[in-house]
Amino acid sequence: MNLVDVQFLGCGDAFGSGGRFNTCFHVRGSKNSFLIDCGASSLIAIRKFNVDPNSIDAIFLSHLHGDHFAGVIFFLMDARYVSKRTRPLIIAGPKGVKQRIIETMDVLYPGCWDKPEDLKIIFIELTKGHRQSLNGVGVFPYSARHIEDGNDFILRFDVDGKVITYSGDTGWTDELISASDKADLLICESFFFDEKCEFHLDYKTIETNRDKLKARNIILTHLNEESLSRQSEMTLQVAFDGMKISV
Repeated sequence: MNLVDVQFLGCGDAFGSGGRFNTCFHVRGSKNSFLIDCGASSLIAIRKFNVDPNSIDAIFLSHLHGDHFAGVIFFLMDARYVSKRTRPLIIAGPKGVKQRIIETMDVLYPGCWDKPEDLKIIFIELTKGHRQSLNGVGVFPYSARHIEDGNDFILRFDVDGKVITYSGDTGWTDELISASDKADLLICESFFFDEKCEFHLDYKTIETNRDKLKARNIILTHLNEESLSRQSEMTLQVAFDGMKISV
């Protein structure tokens, strides 16, 4: 069984806490390379950590908040004007992902979406409770608790026989238990340390429920300033920008 490499290109929140880049994780298997989320600053992180944008086969989005998807716009601009991408790109995410990206492109770079079709983009809308295989990567979306309209995911990936689960942004939900069952890695947001919030997780809640989360390894991400300042009180590993692991 091959190892799967994961690099945390960005593990920050929406507010630049700790000077960290927005959420963006690079996963590389034996035959594929993809991003999990692509927040606004992700292209900067991609360049900083020497990832070739043209090596990315797909971008999977947990939800359509700017610190998780807005970097797709800059990725596409780079693909067209700098990296001169010639191969197709899969962008998979919640309902309305294509329209949101077109609308955001039109705001940031008016007219650029309407350029001649020189870049093939394949948009896929993921469906909760339904596994899809895209370019050799299996993805199974679970329900998160972050956006009031429910258009958000916890994502469970299977690649090269390994399972990686990403919580997305979410308050506590038993969906996390199912999504992370026997996962090789659970990447879990921990925005707060002990403050309770319906739409975000806190470290104390994760710690309390640790025995229910059957993932082999848990790494925390998306910490706010207070959580970052209290890492010495945590027993779970906290990601940092550029961090690499293999599962």
